[in-house]
Amino acid sequence: MPRWAFRTALPRVRRASVRCSECTLTAEDSLRMDMNKNNTKKAPSMAKSVHTPDTTARCVTLLRDCESLDALIVSFQVSKPHVEGVDKLRRAVLREREVALRLQTAQDAAREKSVTGLENNLRGFQLELDCASFFPEVTAVRKRFATRPPSAHAKLTDDEVCEVDVVARGGAYWIECKAEKGRVASGLVQQALALQRYARAPCNARPFGVAPKVCVFLTGALGEHDARVLGDAGIVTLLRGARDGGGAALDPESALPPEPAPVTTANLDITALFALVSEVAAATASDDFETFTEHKAIKEWSLKKPQHAACLSAELADPTRLDQALARYKRLVAHPSVLIRFAKILRTSGGPRERERWETLWRARVEVLEVPLELDSRAAARKTQVRALERIANHQLDAFELGETCVAKTFTANGRAVQSAAEQGVVLDAHVHRAIWLVGL
Repeated sequence: MPRWAFRTALPRVRRASVRCSECTLTAEDSLRMDMNKNNTKKAPSMAKSVHTPDTTARCVTLLRDCESLDALIVSFQVSKPHVEGVDKLRRAVLREREVALRLQTAQDAAREKSVTGLENNLRGFQLELDCASFFPEVTAVRKRFATRPPSAHAKLTDDEVCEVDVVARGGAYWIECKAEKGRVASGLVQQALALQRYARAPCNARPFGVAPKVCVFLTGALGEHDARVLGDAGIVTLLRGARDGGGAALDPESALPPEPAPVTTANLDITALFALVSEVAAATASDDFETFTEHKAIKEWSLKKPQHAACLSAELADPTRLDQALARYKRLVAHPSVLIRFAKILRTSGGPRERERWETLWRARVEVLEVPLELDSRAAARKTQVRALERIANHQLDAFELGETCVAKTFTANGRAVQSAAEQGVVLDAHVHRAIWLVGL
């Protein structure tokens, strides 16, 4: 290449190098300047106080509202001490009060958002208390239910447990409370449907296998589509606003219809039959029970087994009087296998007075009843559930099956079997009484 080419190329390289160096310096300066600008812009924001008069006033109002609501909860607890879980509602309110107290002096840019969250929570707590005060036969608030009975071998997971805001009508209704200022969030539908799945778990069934009915008690406007989905699912929607005006007043009795009338049939298992004819039961009906316990034959009987002595002591302190408990039932029934087994034991272990008592007072009143061959879907499902129970003798299952399929209250002294059934997810409609044994007199 000619020499002039190198002379002309060299300055270009030097100029390019200088230009590149200048770009590097300019970029550093530019970055430094941008940082200075950002700091300048941020400075007023950092210096601005988060303690605006409006937010501070809202914190003060929150504290006052928490204290007022706490007083109302205490009053409710005093007037209805049987309602379970009120202490949990009160603890939740007091926790919110502590948060509101800290927010008064908090140096947090998200302070206003936190205050809004507290206001929403407090509004929900107030609605839960209103619901528990308004609807009939409330038994619990914030009560937890599971999809299966607890087990020592398999702990319940979070997905297997739900919390019901208010339990009303003696457990027949589960109420989900939702306090909204405007339109109700669409998540309510999924929440209510999930609650319904928990309610339909076998372990949560009401007597005779009937699942609790799910309701939503809410403020705000429910969308037409959401209302239709809830209605199609059989979930009752109760609008709190209708109680305050703008429509017919919400009547708690009609909003939550009572359960069907109490059953009028009593189903007797073998332990109930023993209690009806035993000399011990007959003696408690008289005014001379203490003299009865001093009888030589009774003393000998009580010494044979510890449960005999315990039975006498318990009856002396608090007589069972099973005959009085059965007086309100129009019909007394017993399974054929129960009566066959009872007759055999009465013949071998019962005394003449006990056998005579059966023949003259009870035999004609107790109807032999078999489980119907044709059952509706509910009764058929209940029969299957009872027959699948484990660790319970077949003759006891006969009695339980009859009671559950014929909608009768089962009278039994076998509380362990009733508890075992409940642990396996079958809650029986049973009257558990004290075991009263045949004396042999």
